Amino acid sequence: MSGAPQPAPVPFVDLRRLQAPHRPALEAALSRVLDHGIYILGPEVGAFERQLTAYLGAADAAGVSCGTDALLATFMALGLPAGGEILMTPMSFVASASSVLRCGLRPVFVDLPADSYHPSASAFEAAWGPKTVGVLAVHLFGEPFPMDAVAELCARRGGVLVEDCAQAIGAHAADGRAVGLAGRAGTLSFFPAKNLGGVGDGGGVYSLDADFVAHVRRIRQHGRAARDVYDELGGNFRLDALQAAFLAVLLPALDGWVAARRANAETYLHALQPLVAAGRLSLPRDRVGHAWNQFCVRTPQRDALRQALTHAQVGHAVYYTRALHQHRALASARPPECLPNAERCCAETLALPVYPALTVAERDRVIEVVSGALS
Repeated sequence: MSGAPQPAPVPFVDLRRLQAPHRPALEAALSRVLDHGIYILGPEVGAFERQLTAYLGAADAAGVSCGTDALLATFMALGLPAGGEILMTPMSFVASASSVLRCGLRPVFVDLPADSYHPSASAFEAAWGPKTVGVLAVHLFGEPFPMDAVAELCARRGGVLVEDCAQAIGAHAADGRAVGLAGRAGTLSFFPAKNLGGVGDGGGVYSLDADFVAHVRRIRQHGRAARDVYDELGGNFRLDALQAAFLAVLLPALDGWVAARRANAETYLHALQPLVAAGRLSLPRDRVGHAWNQFCVRTPQRDALRQALTHAQVGHAVYYTRALHQHRALASARPPECLPNAERCCAETLALPVYPALTVAERDRVIEVVSGALS
């Protein structure tokens, strides 16, 4: 006698499902690029940059090859003095810090509060030293990091403010502006699993300072000022014309996708409250303007929860298994000592499926498994 049928697996993200309604337009975009044959900085790149600039409310935006290169090109364009220190979170993807190091600067990691994914402005101020030249603020998991106090600190102390918005396109600040406009520049990633993902890799730099974005455009093409004229060092950081064409198709869907992410997150926030009341789970902050690139819960019982989700074939992920100061590649950053709140966060955080094409039945299955594992 066979047992009851097992529920279908719940994917952490399924890009094919998400992009299926747009496939005819994506294929038409591919055909357009193949027809004109201009594959490097073709007309699609400029068109997408104008579209992105309008969406973000920026003065200008430049497409680049990936989110890492967006940070690298930004810090190269800033031209900060070698050895200058950039204050930043220890809770982020490695590229946030490696890009700083690759530009001859030194990341200085500032520990998190016990209940937040972002260092406080007062913690940044306490860490500000004689070599500090600015702050890199990361809008982690799509949660808008309030910038007013950090921007005021940088202005008062004469430092630059750069915003890493790789996970936060579609997020906005309390005043309704897109994140990334509080400082000198915001940077984006169009990695496929981001809120706006390409069919491959890509990134962007945007600002309220059009001259700065023009500088980034020179940097992305080896520092080229004119044909065969190179006045500064840059890199090969160009956005592919094909990716720009795809992104232009998908950008109009972004707000709807973010709304669907928000609906999924709100359902989780309500349904999982009993576990919070029982002290078994901590939920992410439901901040106005959140874009919900990830829905990350925290629990000391993470291993048991992961085991239950794996057994039930429910997709999940850990962001991040270790804090940035714990990576050997970043050993020249500061400080090397323990950052207890960041390390605890890495030991307890788990991401649940929140992507826009998640079905109601799949979402209910996630809630069922999490509730059963931690009850």
